[in-house]
Parts: sequence; structure tokens; C-alpha cells
Amino acid sequence: MRYFAPGLLALSILFFFLAAACDQPGGSAGASSGGSSPGGGSGGGGGGTPGVLTLTSTALPLATVGQFYSTSLPFTGAQGAVFVAITSGALPTGVSMTSAGDISGSPLLTGAWGFSIEATDGVTTLFAQLTLNVQGVAGSPQLENQLRQVIAQKNIQPMPQPPALNAAQVELGRNLFFDKELSGNRDVACATCHHPRFNYGDGLNLSVGVGVGATGGVGPGRDHPAKTFVPRNAPAIYNVGMMPELFWDKRVGIPPGQQQTMTPEGPMNLPPDAAQALFPLVNVTEMRGTGHSLDSLSDSAYRQALVARLAAINDYVLMFDQAFGAGNMTVDNMARAIAAFERSQTFSNAPWDRYLRGEANALTDAQKRGASIFFGPGGCDACHSGPLLTNFSTHNVIIPQFGPGQNQGLQNREDFGFENTTGNAGNRYQFRVPSLRNVALTAPYMHNGAFNTLTEVVNHYRNKAASTNGFTGLNMVQAADLAPTLLPTQNVLQTPSQLFLNVPGNLSPQQVNDIVAFLEALTDPAAVNRMNEVPDTVPSGLTVDR
Repeated sequence: MRYFAPGLLALSILFFFLAAACDQPGGSAGASSGGSSPGGGSGGGGGGTPGVLTLTSTALPLATVGQFYSTSLPFTGAQGAVFVAITSGALPTGVSMTSAGDISGSPLLTGAWGFSIEATDGVTTLFAQLTLNVQGVAGSPQLENQLRQVIAQKNIQPMPQPPALNAAQVELGRNLFFDKELSGNRDVACATCHHPRFNYGDGLNLSVGVGVGATGGVGPGRDHPAKTFVPRNAPAIYNVGMMPELFWDKRVGIPPGQQQTMTPEGPMNLPPDAAQALFPLVNVTEMRGTGHSLDSLSDSAYRQALVARLAAINDYVLMFDQAFGAGNMTVDNMARAIAAFERSQTFSNAPWDRYLRGEANALTDAQKRGASIFFGPGGCDACHSGPLLTNFSTHNVIIPQFGPGQNQGLQNREDFGFENTTGNAGNRYQFRVPSLRNVALTAPYMHNGAFNTLTEVVNHYRNKAASTNGFTGLNMVQAADLAPTLLPTQNVLQTPSQLFLNVPGNLSPQQVNDIVAFLEALTDPAAVNRMNEVPDTVPSGLTVDR
């Protein structure tokens, strides 16, 4: 089972009782008018209270993958037009809901798709939690047998179950993750670049860094008058607790054959995810910034100063005491708490996982064809192997370079990638193979967010140099700012990875589509739009980005 922090559970329980009455006869969801209106609860028997907006049932009809589905949320008692919005969770890909609560479409993925709604008629507001279950259909026996043989031959395994976690540490980490107190000018949080509204990324090619004048909050609307960009794309935090090596250049992690976490500051007695959490804090572009009272401090002293900030906030003192014991508010424990929250975002129930556990109808025929290509003639699993679909190796897949870079190479704007970690010029332009778990949620793709869609990525592997040389950047989310910074491609084209070159260049358009269908089947429904994780307030009292 997935773990939920007590604070989140308490919030969910409060949410439930504000919504009220899902346990009433008829499965109705409750309503309120600011919490004080007479008759604010739902009525029994599924009929609701006259004149009070009520959702008479939270049970949705079963859907079937690939087949058209249509239903309407059963509201009664509305005193005006009803407006409905999903506040967290999601409907399956291919299905949408109108503002009136009409749900329709053809679902592309199987599974249990839970989502929360807020509905109002202008007088009464209600909240409810619903689930749309999408069943599979029996497909081609030939495809089924072919894929099962591949799985057996390669011993392909599903994701392991999420780790057991300390509830108090997760709740502390959740608050720290969303609190801008951890940035130099108190203007960004970890969540600024890793926000649940954007599936724990930010939807940008390159994140917009810190600095006075940054606008737009989080996501594609974020901008900065000085165009301060982080040189690399912000990866989602899904499943990071299972990853031995982190960052695009693997500068933090446990290399094969070693036992201790290696970092740019030397070995650390922390797991990789906790050690990783320490480095964005001191990065001038990402969180540290300039122009504040901590400017002159070393990185170590700066982190200690952040802990001193937290120690001045009584709620944080209490939370650290509960999580780690009295007197243990330390830099390392701050990192451990952030890592604990990130580990709570571990998901292991995608259609692919359920298929690997024996549920034959969890995948469509297109997804099965895609998996057979992925693990077969496509050769994708030469790098994307194991439960996380990465072997954490590094490769040059000839991605065009743009943006500020790392003060290297052409115009001092290239990024030498893994060479920055190893000092070996043979690793130039190589970047870590990313996990493909929930990959359909985490666009843009590649180390600098060059590609907007999975189809673009697969076509890049098929077309190779033609894709690199034909890249203009004009389709990027931040094209206006980043396309003009595109560098010539001759350098990255000189040393492509052999495994990249081994990917066949004759994949048909149908095969490309099937591979993309398989990649979409790596989505765990529970991972989508986790806006329920965003706290209403944080102990510092600073604003929380929503």
C-alpha cells in the first residue's frame, strides 16, 4: 500500500468531513455554504437536501479501454448552473470532464483513476472524491504469447512496492519542500521547479532561476527579466529513493562497486536522494540567489544558516523533534526529511506493472506491440532496463545544445555533461539515462528539455543526425528565449553513443506510435496531478505556490 503522511491524512479527513456524507445512504457527497449554512450536509437516500447542491452518488459507471465512455455527475438541488473542477488526481488519458460535470471520451489506459472535485452552484460548494475504473479487453493471443516470451527470456520485473516511511519525517519534508524559507531571498522553494501541478517537474525546457523580478509563479508562465535559466531540465521526483545515481551528470550517487554516496563535496554518509537535496540549496541560480545577508558564507556555512532560520520557527522545532528526536535539527536531517517526502512519491501500479503481475488485459494490443519492439528489435532496453527502465549509464544521444550551458565549449555555452563529473573527455556530451516511469507526465524531455513529446523523442532515435541538424527549437515551450541561443551541432555529432546508433533507423510510423503507446502505459494513475500534496500554509508563513 502507498504511504500517506499523518498530516496529509488529517487534511484528507478534514476534507472528507467538510464534503460530508459520502457514507450516507446512496453514496452522496456533501455540500457546504461557507461551513455555516443550514442544511449544509447531503441528504440521505440519495435524494439530497432540497435546495442544497448535492452529488447523489460518487459511484461512476465502469469504463472500457478504447471504447467511448459518457456519463454525467448526478447533481441535485442546484440553485443555478453548476461549475465543476478537478482539484487533484485525473481522469484517464483520452477522457475529459466539462465544467458542468459531463465526462466523456475513449480511455487509453486501464486502471483506477481517482480524482477530487470541487463543485458549486454559486450558493453551495461541495467536495468529493471519485474513481473512474477502466477495464481492459482481451487482445490478440499471438501478441500476448510473443510479449510473455520476451518477458520470460529477459526476466523483466515490475516495480517493487513503495518503501516503508517514517510519517513524521515525510510531513516535515513536505513542509520543507514547499517552503521558500530554504532559498536565500525567500522567493523560491524546491516545489518551484518540482511542482505537483506539473507532475513534479515544471513544464519548462529550462527552469527559470531565482532573482529579483521573477514573475509567473510556477510552470510555463514563469519568467525573469534577466532571463536567468538553470542550464538543465528539471526532472520529476518520482521514485528517486530507488535511484543510486542522481542529477543528469551523476555527480551525486553510489557508483557501481562502491558503498558510499559520492558528491562534489566528497563522500557523504547519506543516501543519494538525501545528499542530492543539499545541492540545489547552494546553487546560486536554483535557490541560493544573491543580494541577501548569507551571501558571503561558504556552502557548508550557508546550509547551517538555513537550519538556523528553521530553528527560529517554533513549528519547525516541534516537527524536527517529532521526526528525529529532540535536539536533532541538523543539515543532514533536513536533507533526510526532504528525501523522505520525495520517497512518498514512489508509484508501482502502472498498467505495465499490473501486466507484469499477470493481468493480461492491463495493456492494449498497441501497448503490447510497443513493448515487444522496445524490448526486442528496437533495442531500447540496452539502456532502459530494470524496474525503473534505466540502467543509469551515460550516453551522448546528440541532443542540440542551447541556453546558458556550463561555461564550456562553443561561446562558453556548451554543457559537457558527465565529463564534468569524471574529468574524462571521453564522457563529453554524455548524460544519465533517465527513468521512463511516468514519462508521459514529465515533458519536456532530454537533459535540456529539447523535445516536447514522446513522439519527437522516438523519432530522434530513429532519424538521429537528421533530427539533430533539423532541430530549430521553435516548437519549444520557451522558444522565444531559447531558440535564438541554439548552438551549432558539429561537436555533439562527433561522438555519438554506439548504443544510440544501434537503434534502428527504419522504424515505421506505426512502430513509433506503438512504442509511444507502451511508454504511456508506464503511467501510474496515482502519480498524476498530486495537488492534494500542496499545503495550504507552511511554518514560515511565506506564500505557497499553487
